[in-house]
Amino acid sequence: MRTRLLVTLLFITVTVHAEPTANNFVAVTNDWYNGRWTNVFELAQQRLAVNSNDLVAANIMVDYDVKFSSIQDMSNSIIRLMRVSDAATLPAYTNLYRVMRPGWVYYIDEFLPGQTEAELQQERNNPLKTYKALNCDFILKLLWENGAW
Repeated sequence: MRTRLLVTLLFITVTVHAEPTANNFVAVTNDWYNGRWTNVFELAQQRLAVNSNDLVAANIMVDYDVKFSSIQDMSNSIIRLMRVSDAATLPAYTNLYRVMRPGWVYYIDEFLPGQTEAELQQERNNPLKTYKALNCDFILKLLWENGAW
């Protein structure tokens, strides 16, 4: 009996730590809010490995790269998001994206070229703020509610 209990506990421990985050809106936004950014990053990477046109992963990666990565990585993430979004067919998403697209173009063409890695690093040296929502949480919620997760 004791051995069975230990084996069960070991199995639970291994499976809980093996999964970066549950693959749903609530788990992803909770992980981000509580500062478990690498869990969210790993999930996005897994989703992109399966489908390079994944809207959920593309949106998550933009938030992650803006918070943690280089200017080049930010630019690449935004370009991927725009490419994937340009091909999207979900009306609720495409209507929102049409409004947001000019902002992404401005961010890539005007804002990022005016930034230096040193400026980004100085901004990031401020304590990372936990208990802050993903910038794209409303987009992820829209995708979740419309069955596009």
